[in-house]
Amino acid sequence: MTPRAHPGKAYHHGDLRAALLCSARTLLEEQSIAALGLRAITRHAGVSQTAAIPHFGNLTGLLSALATVGYEDLADALTPALPQGAHAAGMAYVRFAIRNPGLFTLMFRSDAIDRKEPDLAAASAQTSAMLTRLIGSLEGPRSSQTRAGTRAALWGKVHGLAVLAVDGLLEPLLTFDGEEMSLDELIADALR
Repeated sequence: MTPRAHPGKAYHHGDLRAALLCSARTLLEEQSIAALGLRAITRHAGVSQTAAIPHFGNLTGLLSALATVGYEDLADALTPALPQGAHAAGMAYVRFAIRNPGLFTLMFRSDAIDRKEPDLAAASAQTSAMLTRLIGSLEGPRSSQTRAGTRAALWGKVHGLAVLAVDGLLEPLLTFDGEEMSLDELIADALR
């Protein structure tokens, strides 16, 4: 992403769409999804509130575009892990969530984004297809009879760990029952 605009400084040139996305992402990670309003985002970018409308239409359009960036970034994070198998891909998925907690949360907030927006739907489908390809490469017995069931079970496990990690709910397990480990070690163990 382009460097963020400095609050209080007027926006003069460049890629306004990218600047608005960058401001939205910064606010999302620093303050949470509750802070994301058109007024706050445009103020952070140093432009008028109406400046976002030609690029995104409304707040849902802007957040959908930001979620699209999130899926593209997740695909980039998964790409080097996929040849290493499901465990490496699962680790990449959870690590992405931990590094981008606000963005990760937004990507799965149907109340804040429009999943039918074509770019978002395409980016989400691309990431989904990447993960689905892993199912065919899995060896050993599976508890599910269908590929869809297997995919749902694996995604539920990985996504659940990601959400628990983002929300800080795995922290008590890092010293559970006298064992001490890092969050990364715990996630790696849980994904085995």
